[in-house]
Amino acid sequence: MSAGFSIPARLASLVLALLALAAPVRGEDLILALSTREVAITSTYTGAEITVFGLIERDARTIARTGNYDIVAQVQGPTGEVTVQRKGKFGPIWLTDDRKKYAKIPLFFSILSSRPLTAVVDETVREKLMLGLEYFLPKPEAQPEKRDLDDFGFRNALLRLRRDEGGLTEDPKSITMIRPNLFTARIVLPATAPTGLYLVNLTVLAEGLPLKTAQAGFVVRKVGFDAFVANAARTEAWGYGLFTVLMAVMMGWIANLVFRKD
Repeated sequence: MSAGFSIPARLASLVLALLALAAPVRGEDLILALSTREVAITSTYTGAEITVFGLIERDARTIARTGNYDIVAQVQGPTGEVTVQRKGKFGPIWLTDDRKKYAKIPLFFSILSSRPLTAVVDETVREKLMLGLEYFLPKPEAQPEKRDLDDFGFRNALLRLRRDEGGLTEDPKSITMIRPNLFTARIVLPATAPTGLYLVNLTVLAEGLPLKTAQAGFVVRKVGFDAFVANAARTEAWGYGLFTVLMAVMMGWIANLVFRKD
């Protein structure tokens, strides 16, 4: 009889190995909760702040990490169309000489992290996670050199304008690690935040490598009289326009009665 495992023993070892490979390994898991699921815009709205609470759960079989976790969050607002215009000087006046439209891009975009993003991820991971509004813009087409320079200029102008308007922000101190596996993320919405659905994608990383990503969302919408006026302007354009004209005539008539001199 030859030395070594018998045939049944070999089969048993093979089955155990296959089961071990097939067994799910959870690793890190990410659980999220929002301080609110809805932001109401009224006549006194000047902005809002939303807090995301996060918990990193580890499976018993998860390998030990030598360093601390890093958290990166991407807040993406509703999509829309943005037109960038370029002015040119024609004699003594400035006129629009070229324009470019960007369709279906986030009208609000924010990147949050627990420390400077360059210290957390490299360019490859940043592109994979789409951590930047530039990754949502169409890539410059392979055209003549002048066209490429124009595309580059328009893209830079769009990013600069979105930053100036508060629609593109990056905050390396907005995520606080309360404990090694417990954190909070602070989302600040400006007064000009567009209405619609906002998606929050949070990723936990270790040594620059993404381990787990989870998503949450909230809605920004108008309520009260502001919502009624906005809805009327959108769905009943003729009636809204007529009502506006009548209101203007009435206000002018009342002003004439109050301030006229006999």
